[in-house]
Amino acid sequence: MRLIAASRAVACAAILSLAACGSDSTGPANLDSTSALQSLRLGLGPISGIEGPSGATVLAGLNVIAPLLDQINVNIDGKSQTMFAMGLRESFPPGTCEEDVFIDPNFPPPPGACTPMSLGVVLLLWQSHAANAIPDRMIVIGADDGTTNFDFSTASSPGIALYIQGTDFRLSLNGTLTTHTASTGQSCNVPLPPYAKSATCNVATLGEDGMILFDSDPTVQGSVPHTLTISQQSLHGLWLAITGTQPVTLTQPAPIRGLLRLRGRA
Repeated sequence: MRLIAASRAVACAAILSLAACGSDSTGPANLDSTSALQSLRLGLGPISGIEGPSGATVLAGLNVIAPLLDQINVNIDGKSQTMFAMGLRESFPPGTCEEDVFIDPNFPPPPGACTPMSLGVVLLLWQSHAANAIPDRMIVIGADDGTTNFDFSTASSPGIALYIQGTDFRLSLNGTLTTHTASTGQSCNVPLPPYAKSATCNVATLGEDGMILFDSDPTVQGSVPHTLTISQQSLHGLWLAITGTQPVTLTQPAPIRGLLRLRGRA
């Protein structure tokens, strides 16, 4: 069931068109926040499905974050890059079990199973050159508040990250990322995802520090891994504190489960 959690955490961005990004870029150009978010909307494409925040939740969140949209400096493969950045955190009442919220008829859990909710933080990093064009480069990270381990061979609930640039699509191999989320006290209004019966929304700041290694492209001879380093950066986002849940039934295989099978990780 932990893969369902990963699916939930990144579904707001992972079900975008996986090869939908365009040309190479070293920065977000001279776009204003509204134009940058318009480009992101195009990159995200149709967002649907009950495994993650609904399309209405995410798109309304983009409107909320527009006046506060940040640009942060990261390092990709030894080269400094400036990227637009935003975050989304979901938190659940203590003791909430994935098995009670996400009902997957294809993968019924053993009796009495209770997997804690995990990977409730989504980070979106992107570079765009025009409002009417999809992002040139996009990085989607599913993690937890606190320190997240991205090593599937050792972590019991690993994080997962996607690197997308043109037809270059990579999954995270290992690394760690530390996230600290704090509410600013500014409330926000977004539609709730279908598994939330009640919730409160606040604008938040997310402090980020860590390194993620992405695998090489198996379809390209001589391809080498990508490395993303984020050194003590802070960005704005939304914190949806879910106070009441309701069960939902998964009607299709979790998208992240399928990606992991392609890479032999599930």
